Amino acid sequence: MKRLAKRLLSFITVVWAVLTIFFIMFKLLPGDPTAVFLDSNLSPELIARQKALWGLSDPMWLQYVRYIKNMATFHFGVSFFQQQPVSEILWERVKNTCLMIFPALLISIVGGTLIGAIAGWRRGGRFERITVGLSLLLHSAPSFVVGILALMVFAYRLRWLPSGGIVSLGAPDGFWQILGSGDYVRHAILPVMVLVSREITGPILLLRSSMFDIKSSDFIEILRAKGISETRVLVHATRNALLPLATYIAVMIGVAFQGQVLLEIIFAWPGIGRELVTALADLDYPIAQACLFVMALVILTMNFIVDALYGVIDPRISN
Repeated sequence: MKRLAKRLLSFITVVWAVLTIFFIMFKLLPGDPTAVFLDSNLSPELIARQKALWGLSDPMWLQYVRYIKNMATFHFGVSFFQQQPVSEILWERVKNTCLMIFPALLISIVGGTLIGAIAGWRRGGRFERITVGLSLLLHSAPSFVVGILALMVFAYRLRWLPSGGIVSLGAPDGFWQILGSGDYVRHAILPVMVLVSREITGPILLLRSSMFDIKSSDFIEILRAKGISETRVLVHATRNALLPLATYIAVMIGVAFQGQVLLEIIFAWPGIGRELVTALADLDYPIAQACLFVMALVILTMNFIVDALYGVIDPRISN
């Protein structure tokens, strides 16, 4: 319990530090977003009055306190350009991002576990050499390069799959309608497979390494001595090798959530990453700040969960 309290205090401190960095960063960005709404022909008095209404004339410390309070309570304000609450816009974009990430993570975890377990069990064989070689190649390949190549081949050259978007024009736009439509599946194949090509390498290499240690354990020889088939022995070994993967999955979620930004741009996927880039280009600071905060919060939360799981899975960790 003491260890968890320390981790929670550290989590809160890091979140505060991240918010502070974002505040300073946006204050130093060039350009004045208020110029979009304020006519340059207005008198300086009217411009100053409007900025005062927006709180931009307040002392910097007061703006900072208000900013921290609003972010901590998820009150992100109203978009400069869309004139809608940022929380509503962000909620829709987060759901769209999840429609890309969750299928990719599910395929990566299940497929990576099976492939990695078999590769580790057949150490030194051709299957292991091919698996490790492909995993290292995919792990080192930039995802945006893989995405552009996949787009060129399957969308533009062969024309098998759509080139972008989450659904076709005129298709239902509700979350559950999108999720249950075959059109969404066709649009999701390319970005999901590109994301899988990157994320599946972690479970493969992790399970392979873990299986090396499990394979030489005494209980494996005991199972074989009992006459249990090799397939069932492999299943028992895989269960024991899954412990490191349990904590790695939390890291995978955080990394995937912030690493899909380029893929959303390449595939015109209306997620939080694409919304962030658009907001920065438009100087729509409320949306940009909220997007960065949510993405950072997901990563920090996943890391906090990993720390908590370490203590549960391995009781020897107490500090």
